Amino acid sequence: MINVVLGDEYDESLVMRLENEVRALGGSIDKSDWTLGGSQEVIRYKITIPGGHLEAVFETYVGLSLHGNEHLVMALAKRIVPNHPLQSSASGDD
Repeated sequence: MINVVLGDEYDESLVMRLENEVRALGGSIDKSDWTLGGSQEVIRYKITIPGGHLEAVFETYVGLSLHGNEHLVMALAKRIVPNHPLQSSASGDD
């Protein structure tokens, strides 16, 4: 599993690109969870695309990130932000 930060969580054009690319791949996005801790808000979305499932996370002070299978995350991330050096971190979560 991998986590890749795409950009700022409040970047509306980034969010639109995410939605458009998921739809272009024949997928869907569904809101799954909202959490507020102090001044930090976290919104999680389940993404289903051909080949698997991912999670998009909008988190204050962190940004918009994709989490899931490395191959799927990187393929979608490169479609959304093709010229951006993506920050990633490995995760032991399944």
